[in-house]
Amino acid sequence: MRFARTLSRSIAAEVIAFAGIGFLAFIGILLVQSVAQRLEELVAVGITFRDTRAVLLCLVGMVAPYAVPVGFLFGILAAVGRLSSDSEVTAMRACGLGLGTLFGPVLAIGVGIALLTGLLMIRVEPAARRELRSVLADVASRGAILEPGRFRTIGGRVVYVQSRDRENRLKRIVVADRSNPKRPFLIFAESGRFSFDAEQMRMRLELEHGDVHLESADPTTHRQIAFRRLDYSIDAASLFDRARSARPSEMNLSQLADRIAGRATDPWMDRGPAQYEAHYHRRLAIPFAPFVFAALGVPLGLRRSRAARSWGVLVCVGLVVAYYTLLTFGQFVGESGRVPAVLALWLPNAAFAIAALPLLHRAQRGMA
Repeated sequence: MRFARTLSRSIAAEVIAFAGIGFLAFIGILLVQSVAQRLEELVAVGITFRDTRAVLLCLVGMVAPYAVPVGFLFGILAAVGRLSSDSEVTAMRACGLGLGTLFGPVLAIGVGIALLTGLLMIRVEPAARRELRSVLADVASRGAILEPGRFRTIGGRVVYVQSRDRENRLKRIVVADRSNPKRPFLIFAESGRFSFDAEQMRMRLELEHGDVHLESADPTTHRQIAFRRLDYSIDAASLFDRARSARPSEMNLSQLADRIAGRATDPWMDRGPAQYEAHYHRRLAIPFAPFVFAALGVPLGLRRSRAARSWGVLVCVGLVVAYYTLLTFGQFVGESGRVPAVLALWLPNAAFAIAALPLLHRAQRGMA
């Protein structure tokens, strides 16, 4: 029995080591992809080192719940595959040790991985999403509200700037102000500067060398006022009011439960409770992924191959793509209300568990 315990500890240590490598590789890929999607926008407004650090920390919190189970799956496939390719599984079978010797330590680690994933999904991920939106809103307040080359509607006004540099100096500005339907007007300016008052939620445009065109109900009447400098402010609270309301993906379990039960409402309720149910069950379903990954990973890792690690990577990628494709599909149909969320979001776990049963049975017979 002491031999079996020592072997179990050795297997567990190897699984954890490979799992760490898989986790770091997968989270690195996700981080690079996430940062690349926002890089152009952030650089355009002069992102600082502090912003970069805050964004990266938020992104780590968002992708870690998905990277942890994936790293665990890779650890199983790589460790069990190495044991099989080096004939150590054959030696275990000759000593009368069955599948439980392999599956036991893997399952024990799986319990810890599931608890960690649950903590990350329920506590860390929604908090990271809220914090990321706060950081991006802060960056936006420094100039990203105005995107060069695009018309932006802000509180009954349409604003256009041709270019903006990192110091928020603007070129070729157009403002169509119809906030007061009785007194609409247009502003054209050669240059200007942007600033944002976070406390008052107001944009300030210091415009230079332009004209104000006052519209009139009489098409034959037109008034034009030239200016050398004009201070123009816009109430931007409407851009952030909806953002201040937490989205379903940013809510914790108790908040989601309140929306599902109708004990609380917010601007997202116009889509119905289905999306809250989908996010609620996603938070509960993903922490069970390590168990189905363990049930599939052990028998698949027993495949004998000299390229065990390469085989493990390929199988890991295939299983991860399949699992998260099913999860995305379940999220979509669950939020749409076409399928009950409890069925849609637990579909990946159920499908993988069903697929694992015959593989475990075959592996048990092979090691008997």
